[in-house]
Amino acid sequence: MIRRAAALLVVTGLAIVFPSANASAADTYSPVMVVLDSSGSMKAKDAGGTGTRMDAAKRAVASMVDGLPAEAQVGLTVYGTGTGSAGSEKAAGCRDVQVVQPVGTVNKPALKAAVSRAQARGYTPIGRSLRTAAAALPKEGQRSIVLVSDGEDTCAPPQPCEVAKELHQQGIDLHVHTIGFRVGAAARAQLACIAQTTGGTYHDADDAATLTGVLGRVTERALRHYEPVGKPITGTNDPTTAPLAAPGQYVDTLDSQEERFYAVDLKEGETLYFAGTAIFPRGNVRDVEALDIRITGPGGADCNKRERQLNTRAKTDGGSLSTVLRWDELADGDNSRTCDEPGRYVLRVTRDNKGTDRVPVELLVRVEPPTVGGKGEPAAATRVEFANEPAAAGQPVRGGGSFNEATTLPGPGRYGETVYYGEQLFYRVKLDWGRGLAYRVTYGGVPDGQTVNVATTLFNPVRDEIDSDTTAYTGNTMTLPTNGKPIATTRVMYLNREGSDADIRKMAVDGWYYLVVKLGASDAGAGGVPVKIDVAVAGTRVSGPEYGTSGTPEPTASETPVTSPSSTWSPESGSGNASGPIDGRSSDDSSNSTLPWVIGGAAVLLAAAGVATALILRGRRPQQPTWPN
Repeated sequence: MIRRAAALLVVTGLAIVFPSANASAADTYSPVMVVLDSSGSMKAKDAGGTGTRMDAAKRAVASMVDGLPAEAQVGLTVYGTGTGSAGSEKAAGCRDVQVVQPVGTVNKPALKAAVSRAQARGYTPIGRSLRTAAAALPKEGQRSIVLVSDGEDTCAPPQPCEVAKELHQQGIDLHVHTIGFRVGAAARAQLACIAQTTGGTYHDADDAATLTGVLGRVTERALRHYEPVGKPITGTNDPTTAPLAAPGQYVDTLDSQEERFYAVDLKEGETLYFAGTAIFPRGNVRDVEALDIRITGPGGADCNKRERQLNTRAKTDGGSLSTVLRWDELADGDNSRTCDEPGRYVLRVTRDNKGTDRVPVELLVRVEPPTVGGKGEPAAATRVEFANEPAAAGQPVRGGGSFNEATTLPGPGRYGETVYYGEQLFYRVKLDWGRGLAYRVTYGGVPDGQTVNVATTLFNPVRDEIDSDTTAYTGNTMTLPTNGKPIATTRVMYLNREGSDADIRKMAVDGWYYLVVKLGASDAGAGGVPVKIDVAVAGTRVSGPEYGTSGTPEPTASETPVTSPSSTWSPESGSGNASGPIDGRSSDDSSNSTLPWVIGGAAVLLAAAGVATALILRGRRPQQPTWPN
């Protein structure tokens, strides 16, 4: 008896290091291995009547290949082509895997010809293929898989979901996104388990046209997971041995209920901003997560300062959570308080959760120099408003997956985007001293739209939340904030920090302000929602405060700090083409600002966002979202 086999398409990608601003175009793309399974069940007629399921899969793959940038690094592996589906061939068929084209600059005709030669014949070892795909790639960086199957694994053991768990437990950053091609309940459950275990997504496809469309959307959407960026650092569980962190961005991992200690040296007049951003893959943590930061001063003095933020949908929607602690007691001129002396300060970071999975945490250390003269214009009290409605047509953009890869919005106007279920997208607007912004987000209506939470949040340059709004989306057009007023800042002034309004005090830092747009996760299949982002920017640039020199004191010979050389840094202004589509990833890290912040100078790893789609993210022009009439 010929057992039912499944067809599998696997697309994997690896994040790369951006060595310099002058890197070649090829260096901006993650290597990709395409793995194609040729199985006996794919000989069946497709529901659309235009050929077999294998024909449909080939067309879907060819369409995906056509969309790859010319500089993409792509290879091809096939299995099942060397054996049939007879019982006597099972042992050999489950080992039949061949790399027919090594990873290299994509040769589209050759790649499509290789796909075309594949014949529907053999068995489908989904579990084994996951192991093979993971093992064939370098051992570091993000790896993503897109799997299209018309049935269950025919070679288990190993069971595919167990392999997914195994890879996840090994610490491999592997997201598997699965598409069920005319599958039954058992196969759907297996594929959904693989996706859920690795923080991926599951999609259904009932015919050839749907398969091509779904695969195209999965590749085009560039599943923009939050990829942690920073220099590795390992906090200690003892404050006396905490690693010294110079200003810069770092990455650690925290377990449930775990506390870690990090040290920062401060000089007279300096202000410290210490931000922790925890990154949660969907399905791997509990819904309620908290990130808590406390500070102690020289000699272990309790500074009586604590900041704590919650994420109440971490398991359902994934995403991130940022907590920021600002310490300015050395800058206010009052020397009668606790912890107002120069020296070594220790930050305790605690992840408060009853789960078990470790999660990455970005740690941003910013030190603002003291002021030595004027502090700029008086504080502002009035929020920015929309003076005029933006033009009806929106300029297409493609949001980034993190603070580090936020897409630059070059100025006021309307921007169009498609956000997919489960995505959290980041954009940024440059605010110099004297300028402010207002924005709103409109989610378009879609047929059979799923009921999920939607949210938008505005952050300042040190990742401190200024304002947010959230509500339920049911498939009907709706706008955030729901009260009819935009989310807005005042004009950004240094003296805003001295006011009584806690939110306005957060508008005392110039630089990149971050707009985050989120669409909750859905278990009901693929698709996305068109969004419009209306942005107003008001005010004229004015002189800011006069800063003195600052720097991190040299450590003593007995210390072994985790640092990078410090420097004074001032970014270029935001860029963007006002008339063309925007694909403006941050060319600098999330700590950039026009302030002369003391900042670490070492290069950081820029993690590309998952799937073969990470290739397309930077290489294709975004399409104008379609809005219902």
